[in-house]
Order: sequence, then structure tokens, then C-alpha cells
Amino acid sequence: MAVFEKSQGFWIAKAIAVACELNLAEVVGDEKKSIEIIAEESKTEAAALFRLMRALASEGIFIETSPKIFSNNKLSNALIEKPGNLKNMIMHQLNKTNWDVVNELKFSVQSGTNAAQKLLGADIFTHLQNTPEKNALYNKAMSETSGLSSAAVVSAYSFSGIKVLADIGGGEGTLLNTILNEYSNLTGILFDLPHVVETAESMAKRFQNENRLRIISGSFFKDKIPEADAYLLKNILHAFDDETSVQLLKSINRSMSGKGKVLIIEAVISEDNKTGFGKISDLQMLLGTEMGKERTQEEYRSILEKAGFKLNKLVKTVSPFSIVEGIKI
Repeated sequence: MAVFEKSQGFWIAKAIAVACELNLAEVVGDEKKSIEIIAEESKTEAAALFRLMRALASEGIFIETSPKIFSNNKLSNALIEKPGNLKNMIMHQLNKTNWDVVNELKFSVQSGTNAAQKLLGADIFTHLQNTPEKNALYNKAMSETSGLSSAAVVSAYSFSGIKVLADIGGGEGTLLNTILNEYSNLTGILFDLPHVVETAESMAKRFQNENRLRIISGSFFKDKIPEADAYLLKNILHAFDDETSVQLLKSINRSMSGKGKVLIIEAVISEDNKTGFGKISDLQMLLGTEMGKERTQEEYRSILEKAGFKLNKLVKTVSPFSIVEGIKI
């Protein structure tokens, strides 16, 4: 029965996604509302909507305060699009494309190849680049998760002593801007593909860092990595195999000024039987990337050494992500 209950998890996952797509938490707002009013405002059928919201309330998302009357709670409030919440990430992860890719898990396990290539004709990141509306949602999703994990990174690691910090593949720049706001003597470089950094300037202005942050567009496999004292790689290496990851780390090593450091922020897999975010995220890498994977501490030690770095320490944060610090040898 325990296994059966776990196997039913996809129902609640999809129900949460539909609640986001229908903006149900926004519709409910700060009031207690009847299912008829919620249905009218969300343009849904009341009886069917009640069955969805009843199921979500049974999982602690929304509260049925009295028969067919619902209000928000802490979990449903997290489905409202605002800073600190994850609505866009949920819609990105549970959209039709990802749903179709996940349905090919058996194929990937049998073949060892990624299902995205089979279904979409490209790995998931190339597919996003080629579909602007999905890429826009993906960028919002990454900024949301960065917003939550950035505070954890800043509280767990000291960036003192670094003069120039480059975020390689840093997206819109949420993490880098958060660090800059905490360390006034630091200057930053944001480096990512042109279609990714389109909104980075407005992000820097929002953080009031436009005078301390340089935005450079380029490919970290085709273009020269900008010079800095230290480099951030957040959720980058898990998309690539060991050989490609070593190639990127060597490029950073060559561009690094002095004896600097590289900070790899990833969901590091523990070598035990315990539940871990990285072990589930690793299945996403299997399905959506060309030989990408989450790694253990020892696997990070290996690729760092091949690129001319020494794994100096691993810093855990309150988020699912750890910081792997590599020092240039």
C-alpha cells in the first residue's frame, strides 16, 4: 500500500500545475470564496473545479473552510506569481512538453539516451532556445528558483576577498545581483547566451546594480570566458557529461586571474540510501540532456582535478543545493 500511494503522486503534481494555469490562488485571494464564484472568475465548470480543489485541500493546498467554500493557506499562496514563490517553475516543470518527456523514462533507462532528443529532435535546452514562449517561461522559472536559493547561498558562503565575480550561464542574474547587494566592494560579470540575457539589464536596475555589473553575451563553449577572480557555475555542469564539464572548467582556469576559485552550485548526491533532491533531479538530466547527470562529491573532485583545480570544500545550504569550491592549482 505504501508503494501504491507513492505511485499516485502524479495526480497531485498535475493538479497543482492546473491550479497554477487557472490562477486559482490569485482568484481566491485574501477572501473565503464559494466554488461557484471561483469557477466564474476562473472560467471553469463549478462541479469539476470543486473536485480539483477538494483533492488539493486534502493535500494541504487551499482550505475548505466549510462545504464548498475555500480560502488560501501558506501552500496555496506559494502558487501566486510574486517574489519568493514558484508558480512559473511549477508550470514549466509540469507543462505538456515535460509531461511527454517524462512519459519516456522507460525508453531512456533502456537505451541510456535522452528522451527529449527522441521527441523534440533536440536536447531540452536547444528546444527551449528555439521556442520563445517556452524559453520565456523557463527564464521566469529559473529566476524564481534562483531567488529562493540565492539567499541560502549568500548565508552559507563568504564572498569576502573576491574583487570580480563572474556568473557563467547566470541567466537573468538573480543570484549574482543578490551577492552584489550583500558585498558592496564586489563587481560582477554576467555571461550567458544572447537570448538568455535579454532581460538581465532590467534585473540589474531592479537590484540597483547597473554600475557594478557587466553583462556579456556569448557561448561558454565558443567564446572566450571573461577574466575574473572567481566564477559561479549554478546548475550548469549537471547538463553535461564529464568530458564536456572538464572542457568548460579548463576554459575558466585559463581565463582566471591569479589563483582564483570556481564555485559549483549543484544538488550534490549523497552516497547513501537516503532521500535526496539530487537523486530525483538526476532522472531529469537522464531524460532531457545529452549525457548530463547530477554528481557525488567524489565525482566533482575528479572533474575538478582534471581541469587543474583542487576541491577545497563542500558547503551545504538550507536549499537542496550545495557549493563545491574548487581552488586553482
